[in-house]
Amino acid sequence: MIDHLNREEILRYLGYKDSGVTERIGQLLDRCEAETLEVLQPKYIYRRFPIEKRDEGICIPGTALVLSGRDIQEHLKNCDEMFLLGATAGIELDKRIRRYMVTAPDVGVVMDSCGIQAVEQIAHLAEKEMEREVLAEGCHLTWRFSPGYGDLPLETQRELVRVLDTHRKIGVSLTGSCLMMPSKSVTAILGISDTKRDERKNKCDFCNNRERCAFRKRGTRC
Repeated sequence: MIDHLNREEILRYLGYKDSGVTERIGQLLDRCEAETLEVLQPKYIYRRFPIEKRDEGICIPGTALVLSGRDIQEHLKNCDEMFLLGATAGIELDKRIRRYMVTAPDVGVVMDSCGIQAVEQIAHLAEKEMEREVLAEGCHLTWRFSPGYGDLPLETQRELVRVLDTHRKIGVSLTGSCLMMPSKSVTAILGISDTKRDERKNKCDFCNNRERCAFRKRGTRC
């Protein structure tokens, strides 16, 4: 499914620019990328739903999922349907990262960034499948919007993972504080619209950490 990781993105997560990559860092990246791909267990699930726009928020008929807040309503304003997505890099990568954080922290930090990029690429594969489906119908996808962005509560995760049945289908569950396990996992909402998405907008526009973001200070984004 994935035979390489985007090195440029990994370096960006680590805060490096090309000019700052020493031979040692390059060797560490080679090692961590190879090891990440070795233990990677990529899985994803997505489902398509009609949506209803109510006073309390955006709902999926027949479920208890409510997407509340102005930001998600703006995101889905031109949509009558949406996809829910769950994706994970798997538990073995989590175990490897935790072990290295204790025994070799420099390796652990780079492995962690490799894991972030790995799950992003897994989610992107799923997104491409969804995109092919809707393009065949003359429609378009919005970009991915996840619980915790803007004013969409992180607690929305609870019902979202229940609707997708992520624990049984891809092995993803939640902690008591709504963080995903394995940690290198994502969930997202993608609207289906008959209009192309505005590429000038992205998740940075809704991020609660926007004013403190280290990526924005470097002129990039997460």
